[in-house]
Amino acid sequence: MHLDLYRRFIEARPEFDAVGKIMPYGWTNLPNPLEAIWMAYSVMLDDFARELANAMNGFTLNVRRLCTWESLMVSLHEEEQAEAQHEFIEPIATLCLLTPYMIKSRLLFATAHLCHLVNLVREADRPEGLLPGDDAIWMDSADRQGRPWRRYTRLKTRIEAIGGKKLKNATADFRNAFEHRFPPRIGTGITNFVTRDFNPATGRGVYLFGGTDALALKDVAALLVAELDKCYAAFAAFQALVADHETFVTAQNAARAARPS
Repeated sequence: MHLDLYRRFIEARPEFDAVGKIMPYGWTNLPNPLEAIWMAYSVMLDDFARELANAMNGFTLNVRRLCTWESLMVSLHEEEQAEAQHEFIEPIATLCLLTPYMIKSRLLFATAHLCHLVNLVREADRPEGLLPGDDAIWMDSADRQGRPWRRYTRLKTRIEAIGGKKLKNATADFRNAFEHRFPPRIGTGITNFVTRDFNPATGRGVYLFGGTDALALKDVAALLVAELDKCYAAFAAFQALVADHETFVTAQNAARAARPS
């Protein structure tokens, strides 16, 4: 049955190649040769630009796969639907629902590091300690490092839009529940038959009976397509910020190269 299901998936797959788009590689534009002071920036930029594109393109391909499976489900009988759900759909859907938050964090991480490296040259008296260790880099770090750059505000707005309230509310906060509790199922099944509501003011809790319905695959696919657009918009704003960095680096690189040895 696995092979037959996958064959039907492969046949239907091209119909969804128009979902989303592929992020570019090789778009950075630093001068060559480059003064040694910019070596860390150059290597980090190459690494971050490639890995952000890899993450977003992987997300796009997985959303295309999910949309394909969603379209096939109506043509499958009950046993085939269960097989497709278990073997193909649930792993892809779970990964897709986690991916926006991963991309959001990686954009913040890359932005904080790259702005920090240019700021150290741009502002000679800027304290090195304004950027914490890698495991403590969050939005506040990107804010501190990005604030001197005009194009950071748009990038911040677009990063904040990824994995926002709409995705959180529509999926019963799937990402947080998946990592810390029990998330809703995808496609079929009910979870959380009993939940506890605690009131800190009174110090009392109450147990609620009911359950969390499964997320409809069609709804999940539509939400994720919308998240793709938010990721693409943030990537474009990231490229614009890097272009400002490159303008500064190019000017400084030329000035340093022109100094007498």
